[in-house]
Formats: sequence, C-alpha cells, structure tokens
Amino acid sequence: MATPDLSKLTAIIRTFDRPAALKRLVKSIRRFHPAMKVLVADDGVEATSCKKADCFRLPSQKGQAAAQNALLARVRTPYFLLLDDRAEIHRETQLLSLLELVASDRLDVAAGELLASQTKFWFFTKRKLQSQHALLEIAGDRLALLAGSRSKGEGFWWCDLVGNFFVARTDRVRAMGGWDPELRDDAREEFFFRAHRHGIRVGIQPASSVWLWQEKAQPTESLQHDLLGLAVAKMGLSQMTDLTGRVIRAPRVARAA
Repeated sequence: MATPDLSKLTAIIRTFDRPAALKRLVKSIRRFHPAMKVLVADDGVEATSCKKADCFRLPSQKGQAAAQNALLARVRTPYFLLLDDRAEIHRETQLLSLLELVASDRLDVAAGELLASQTKFWFFTKRKLQSQHALLEIAGDRLALLAGSRSKGEGFWWCDLVGNFFVARTDRVRAMGGWDPELRDDAREEFFFRAHRHGIRVGIQPASSVWLWQEKAQPTESLQHDLLGLAVAKMGLSQMTDLTGRVIRAPRVARAA
C-alpha cells in the first residue's frame, strides 16, 4: 500500500484560555509536519492569539463537545486528528502510522498513548504513561469501563474508548452525529458508547504517543457542572462505573423521562 498522505489529514484542536499551551502544540506540529492543516476553535473567556493555524472564535464557554463539532464541520479532508490543547507532538508520535491504520480501512478510530509530562526543578521533565483506553462492559442497563484492550489486531490493539489523541474517519464520525453539545466537557464516554452502537472500529497503537503537559485548571473550568449523570441517562443506562471505580447514576427525573 502507498504511504499515507498527510494532505488528507486535518488536526483539530479546541482551546480554552491556554495561549502558551496552544503555541507549544502548534509549534510542535509545524516542526514535524509543516504542511498539515490545523484548525483551532477558541471558546475561552479571553481570545487566544493563534499563529500558523486556521483559528476561529466561538462564544465563550461553549464547551468541548460543541467546539469539536464546530471543528468537525470545517474539516475538508477524509481524516482528522483530534488533539488536546495541552498536547505536544514529538519524534515518537508517529502520525503516519495512525493514519495508515485508518486509511487502510483496518480501523475507523486509531489512537495513541498519552504521556503525562511535568517539568520539575526547572530542568528535569517527568513523564508517566496516562493510559485512557478502555473496554465497555455492558450488562443490562449498567456500564463499566475496564482499563485495557481486548485483543491484538494488525498493528494495533482493539478497544472501545480512547483518550483525546486519535486519527479518525471524518465521514464515520459525522454519520454518528459527532459529540453531544449538551454534555459539554463530559461527552467522551457517551461519544464512544454511541460509536460502539454504530459499529465504529476503535483501536490503539501503544508505540504512538503525545506528551500531555500538566496545566492549572482555569477558574471557569472548575465551576462547570459534572454532566456525567446526564450522559448516563442519554445512554439509556441507570449507572456507569468509570475507570477510577466511581459509580455515576442517571438522575431519577432523566430516567423517568
């Protein structure tokens, strides 16, 4: 098969009051993939200056799900790369490998690992694997997220849910309706639950990774409501056990409705 073409891939990034982080991420993309299309949606309280990327401003605090839908609507390539604005591309990111998994029709969503990164003592950088891929175990009206993967595929491991670093088929994600804007920043579990129902093939390639830098939470972010209970209700479930073992139950009113 021919080498995957990065001209068919668009990076999409939602940013929220993290100008230094966004600058670092875009700079890293341009270092390793100078010609790749990069779209940025900004819904921060203060507008963020953005260079070397196609940026647009959204109403303040629209939420991650709405911002990612706005980005998805502007993608004009067959594939897109979802990135957290705290991420940084490096030599082992291997975007071409992830793209090849999707372009060869082995997967619809191909993810890499997240390496939590933190600078200590001004010169020492600590990195720790922050795996977010998981399986969905559904029993009746209950869902449990189980860390890990199912089985080995051709160049990847099968799983059901991954973190915010993946290459995906644009048409398949659009066909399932993207992210639920009502869930704001708590849409990931519902998104992958719905993707599972739509038969979207998800996998992870552990050799691919990005650095995810630790950033202080913005005051407005910490005030946002936890919408996971609503997400559970939207999935038609009574409860969900997350990767930390926390049990989130659907609101009684939502279940009754």
